[in-house]
Amino acid sequence: MPKGTSKSTAIIQRLLEERRQYEAWLARLNDSADATPGHVRARVRSDYEARLSAVTEELRAHAESARQAIEEKRHLRGELQKKETRAGEKLTEAELRHSVGEYDEGQWTQVHADILAELVSVREDLQSVEADLQKLEELDALVRNKPIPPPPTRAPAAAPPAPPARPRAQPQPPLQPEATPHEDELAFIKSVTEDDKTAPSPARRIPSPRRSCPSRPKTRIKIRTPTRRCAAASVAR
Repeated sequence: MPKGTSKSTAIIQRLLEERRQYEAWLARLNDSADATPGHVRARVRSDYEARLSAVTEELRAHAESARQAIEEKRHLRGELQKKETRAGEKLTEAELRHSVGEYDEGQWTQVHADILAELVSVREDLQSVEADLQKLEELDALVRNKPIPPPPTRAPAAAPPAPPARPRAQPQPPLQPEATPHEDELAFIKSVTEDDKTAPSPARRIPSPRRSCPSRPKTRIKIRTPTRRCAAASVAR
């Protein structure tokens, strides 16, 4: 890894961090709402904007060297990826040889440690190159005024289709409870009694007088009681 490229990458990284800091301060300043006088707030905003502009211009000065570093980092990344693949295959082969009995426990411990250390070193270098390449590509996107490509992410699952709208239910008249046989009888009796009350009462039938025979006049029979004189005369006789 060339020393000049590493130094240039470190400078670019420092400038990018300063730029992010100024942008964050400006965002907080715009979102804050307090009793600070307007002219004071404007003066602070002007200072941050000037510092942001200065660091952006300094980053543009490293644009050409950043493009060269990007090409070098991409080439180095490809080489390290190949080296990582070879180290992984070497470790798999050593495990197979150990399983068939080629290495005893002492030999296997040493062989496994050496291959594993090589694989770990390659992966650490690869991670460092990836981080440098990301910063350089960020600077290149800033200079070219194009959006920075985001890291690949898994696309979100599509939302299930919304269920069809249900038809609006029309209000139904309340259901009448089913009458039981006992209730039916009561209703019938009630209707009959009501009909009797409302219907006109029939004319009362006057019984016809009995035909009686004409009564005959009664004759009184007078019975005379003898007086004292008549009684004395009858005795004298």
